[in-house]
Formats: sequence, C-alpha cells, structure tokens
Amino acid sequence: MHFFRDLSIRRKLTLIIMFTSSVALLLACTAFIVLDLISFRQSMVANLSSLAESIGINSSAALAFNVRGSGSDILTSLRAQPHVVSAYIFAADGSLFATYQRGDQKGKPAPPQLQQPGHYFDKQYLHVFRPVNQDGERLGTIYIQSDLEQIHSRLRRYLMVLAGIMLVSSGAAYLLSSRLQRVVSGPILHLAEIETRVHEENDYSIRATKDSNDELGLLIDGFNEMLQRIQDRDVQLNVAKDKAEEANRTKSSFLANMSHELRTPMNAILGYSEMLMEDAEDTGNLEPIPDLKKINAAGKHLLALINDILDLSKIEAGKMELFTEAFEISEAVQDVVTTIQPLVAKNSNKLVVDYGEDLGAMRADLTRVRQILFNLLSNASKFTEKGTITLDISSQMRTGEEWVLFKISDTGIGMTPEQLGKLFQAFSQADVSTTRKYGGTGLGLVISRRFSQMMGGDISVESEPGKGSTFTVQLPRDMKEPGEKEEAPDATTETVEQLELPAENTILVIDDEESARELATRVLTKEGFNVKTASNGEEGLRLAKQLRPVAITLDVLMPNMDGWAVLKALKADPDLTGIPVILVTIVEDKQLGYSLGASDYLTKPVDRDQLAGILDKYRIDDKPSTVLLIDDDASAREMMRRILEKEGWPVKEAENGAVALHRVAEERPGLILLDLMMPKMNGFEFVSELHKREEWRSIPVVVVTGKDVTAEDRERLEGHVKKILLKGSHSNEDLVTAVRNAVGMGVASNPKG
Repeated sequence: MHFFRDLSIRRKLTLIIMFTSSVALLLACTAFIVLDLISFRQSMVANLSSLAESIGINSSAALAFNVRGSGSDILTSLRAQPHVVSAYIFAADGSLFATYQRGDQKGKPAPPQLQQPGHYFDKQYLHVFRPVNQDGERLGTIYIQSDLEQIHSRLRRYLMVLAGIMLVSSGAAYLLSSRLQRVVSGPILHLAEIETRVHEENDYSIRATKDSNDELGLLIDGFNEMLQRIQDRDVQLNVAKDKAEEANRTKSSFLANMSHELRTPMNAILGYSEMLMEDAEDTGNLEPIPDLKKINAAGKHLLALINDILDLSKIEAGKMELFTEAFEISEAVQDVVTTIQPLVAKNSNKLVVDYGEDLGAMRADLTRVRQILFNLLSNASKFTEKGTITLDISSQMRTGEEWVLFKISDTGIGMTPEQLGKLFQAFSQADVSTTRKYGGTGLGLVISRRFSQMMGGDISVESEPGKGSTFTVQLPRDMKEPGEKEEAPDATTETVEQLELPAENTILVIDDEESARELATRVLTKEGFNVKTASNGEEGLRLAKQLRPVAITLDVLMPNMDGWAVLKALKADPDLTGIPVILVTIVEDKQLGYSLGASDYLTKPVDRDQLAGILDKYRIDDKPSTVLLIDDDASAREMMRRILEKEGWPVKEAENGAVALHRVAEERPGLILLDLMMPKMNGFEFVSELHKREEWRSIPVVVVTGKDVTAEDRERLEGHVKKILLKGSHSNEDLVTAVRNAVGMGVASNPKG
C-alpha cells in the first residue's frame, strides 16, 4: 500500500482500471466455469443413471431366474464406457450377482454394503445405485462407479482458456486504461502544474483551463476562484502595506518634527535661564537666581518627560535601536548610584548597594541599562520616605545561559494586586490619588520593561501595601543581536589575556576588514608605533580598556557594533575618554575622514572636570574665527549669538540654508552651527551644497538640532560635520566646548583654513 500511495495519479488510475476489469473478468469466467461444471456433473449423473437403468432392465430376467453368467455378460458391455471403473449387480438378498472391473481396477473388492438408490460423489469417483424391479418386486440392485477424469479434463481446459483470456484482456485493459485515465488524471495534473507555477512564480493571476462540467470542472472552478480571491487579497494587502508604510513614514516624520518643535522652545527656556543666572551672578544680583534655578529645573523635568514620550513612540514604531557593547557591571552601577544619590537623599532615604567582587562584565546596551536602573531607583526614591532602598546584583545560570539580576527593593508605600495589574501600562500610575500626590506619567516603568525585553530580558515585581516593592531586572549577560552569529577569533585580533604590553606608543586599530588592518599595521609599524588590532567593536573596547593606547583608529561601518556605538562607549568611559580617536571611513576627501567630533565626545550628564580638561586641551590663544549661525528660529539664533559673543566669537546669522550659502560666499566662516530642520533649504541639503565647492569642504560644521538623528541621517552627514548636539539636551558649556574643539580640530588639520 505504501508503494501504491507513492505512485503518480496516472499509474494509480491505470492500475485501478486494470485491476477492476481483471477482477470483473475473473469473477465472470469463474462463475461460468462453476456453472458449467455443475451442469456437467448433473449430466454425468443422468448418463450414468440411464446406463444403470438400462443394465437393470437387461438383467431383470437373469435375476429372476438366478442365471449368473448372463448377468456377467450384460456388464461386459460397459467396456465401451472408458470412465466406468467398475459395476456390480446385487441380488435381492444382497449377495453379489455379477461383477465388472476396468483393467486397472482388477482385484479390488466390491462395496461392503448396498446404498439406498441414488448417487454421490467423493474425491475420485461418482457412485450410482439403481434398483432392479419387476412387477413391483425388487429383484436386485445395480451399482456403477465412474471416475471424474471428464470433470478434471474439462476444468484444465477451462483454466487454460481462462489464462489466455486474462492475458489478452489485461493487455487490452492496460492499453485502454492508459488512454482513458487521462480523462481524470489530465485535469488533476493540470491543476498540480498550475499550483506549482503559482508557487514558484508567486503569480496568482495564472488560471487553470476548464475542459468539462463534471466534478473535476467544479474543482477547477473552485481552484480558479481561490486564486482570484488570493489575488484580490494580495492587492488589498499591498494597498494596506503601502498605506502602513506611508503611515509609518508619516509617523516617523511626525516624531522627528515633534522632537524638533518640542525641543526647540525647551532649548530657549534652558539656554535663557542659564544665561540669566550667569548674568545675575556677574552683576551680583542674586535675588532672581533661586527662581531661575526653578525655571531651569522645571525645564529639564519637562524635557525628561518629552524624551520619555518620544522614546515610547519610537519603541512602538520599531524605530528604537540598541547599541551593544561590553562594560563592567560594577562601573555602570557606580555611575547610576552617583547620579541618583541626590534624589535618594531628597526624601531622607538610604541607598544600600550589594554585589560581589566577581560580578564581571556583561554585553548589552549600556545606555539603556543605566536608564532602566535610574528609572527604578528614581521610582523607589519617590515612593519611599525615610526608608531604605537596596540595589542587589547577582548572576545565575538558566538553561545553559548566564543571566544578571538587578534587584531594587524599597520600604515604601507598596502596591495592591489591582495596582500591580496595571503597573506596566503606559500613562498609568497605581491610582489617581498616587498620581496627585507623587506626580509622573507612569512612562518610566513601561519604557524600562520595553528596553529589558528588547535586550532579551524582562522586569518582574513583587509588592505588598505598606511593606514596599521589589523590582527584578533580568538580563542575559551576553546579549545576542538579531541574526548575530558567533565569529571565530580573527587571526590578527589578540585576546585581553594574551596582552601584557605597555601602553607607550601603542596604537589600537579597530576595523572589520582584514586588509585594512594589515595595511594600517604596516604603515604605523614603519613609523615606530606598536600596533594592536581588533576585528569588531566589542573586542576593540576590551583591548582599549586593557591597553590604554595613545590613539585609536576606528572604522565607522562595521557589523553588529558600528563605529558610532564604539565611539559613544569610549567617550562615556572616564578612563578612555581622553584617548584620541581617528574615524576611518570611505569619503572623497582625506581631510573629511576626521569627522563627527571624533577626538572629543560628551555624554550626559556632563562631568565638569572632563569638560574642563577638554577646554584646556583645545584652548586657542588666537582671535576666534567668525561663526555662521544657521537656524530658522530667531529666538534660538539670538540665544546662541549671546552665548557665543560672550565667549568672544564673532557671529553671523542665516535663517535657512539658501541664505547661509550667500553668507559663506560673502565671508568664509571659521565654523558653522547648523540646524537640520529648516524651510526652503534644510540642513542636509545645505551640507550637500556646501561640499560641492572644494574650498568650503574644510569648514567645520557642528549640527545643533532638535531632530532625533537616525542612522540614515548619520549616513547623510557622515564626513561633513564635526559634532552633533541635541537641542534642549546640551548646556551652554557644551556648545562653547564643541565650538572650540571643532575650530581647534579644523585649524589643526588644515592650516590653510
């Protein structure tokens, strides 16, 4: 049966037709033979009974007068019947009267006893008994025994004829079935062919051809109707897909515009409040300073809420990106603890941090891990007064994978089961009274959990009213990015454990292309440097921590962790931030390879000692160059003009990119401060036009924007700007530092500029 099921439908139909016809013919022939043999047996009985009747008539006189010799003579006539084996005449008293036996039966005994008149068959013979009567008186009995060779011979002939008939009919049945099966298999195979074409070509406009109105015709109609519905559905899905993509683009554009529109006024609020505080301190008018600090603090709080809303929107839109890097857990936790301490002390709380010495490193998005811990500790501080907040960090193995657990416990107000049920719902706090008393939007927990899930983990919570709450963040120690594959260590990449070299004169080359690493090694070694290489960002960060090189060359375009993420991690680490970083990427001008603030990078919160070090490093004694300020917001231009002029920078303004090009043509500036979102000619278009002229390409450009800069934006700006600052998220000191550093780098790299 398994063999039959695997045959093609053509062979199946052919075999079915042949088998059916052969069985029908066999049954018919068998019935004919059986009926014929039954009829022949009856004919044998009739003939043998007639023969016995004739012998009885002829032997009646001999029996009556007991003339035994005469009876034997009568039986001798049976020699003419070759199938008669033997014959006996019995007298009325049962004694044997006369005997006949065929030559091959000589000497065989007579039947032991007489049977009733009639006949019967056994395996070899037909036995017939007939009485001999005269005038109603029984004179004796005739017994004749005949063999069955006639029947056997007849059966053999029938079987030979049947075999011939079956052979001929099978051949005819095969020929006919081979042709007739096409009536059924043809439409089915046609359907199978159409289905294969539809699958391979993914073309649902193909239709099957209908040849009949039978069930197969109905099947083809149904198949074609199904294809039509799928085609119609695909058209609808494509339309819906286009609409969804358009909606997604619209949403992304809306988020970018909202980011710009919200952060631009916040930029003015924070900037002007800082300037007013500085002016008040300079003039000795200290009375308005407390109010200005409140304005500045409220602005920063509002900015944090705006950033939370935009973060959640980006997560929902699938636009949030993670940047994985390796970092020491203890160092990251210490940074968060240092930042959160003022908030903990505000409600007279005590923060206890508990973790072992061998906590080690983990691979995840450092910024998001910090944000999660800060949100949870901030919540614990808000809902706890004069209590204890505990941060416990541990690790455990689950199903062969190591996990890091951050457990934040407090002795605060706690939560009911009903409140826990809606804890991770956006824009929701425990209840209305909690919102009125403690404030907040409830976004922090939602965003924290989403970030945890994006990194492959989760957040769980346990709480009782009046007894506090415990939040547990569970993250894999080694976060795997989607599609990431384990790579064998590169032949030119040395592990941290193998390195015991001094940092003096060591250059670290980070590039995913082996040829680029080899070329850099040859060139730099020839110049007397001790060169170490890394084939990816993660290894580069580990080597940077171990080696503390005097400089790092960094490729921008790398898989998994690109140059942007590596640069961010380097500048976020206090121990590594002072190491000069040279970005190496594919640009038309060699001068533009040192781009995007590669030698200096500030992350929030800004460390003032770090900022002071950068200012000292790039302090310029010469007269500052002219700064061209490009922004469509007049108040933003005025605020930045005041900041820059206070620092001694000559400033020119332009309200859009088109006007800015005229300003550059009138007088070549030493630096350009550029907003991206502008009418007529935006920042991207301006940068593109600016770099069409050879003599303008070396002008450093600092982007100051309220737009969230995406990976696509980075590609458009790559090689054309010195640094990207976010409106409303940088202080005046950041702006001054970026200007000094950018001009300093520009002058250093292009003496003619």
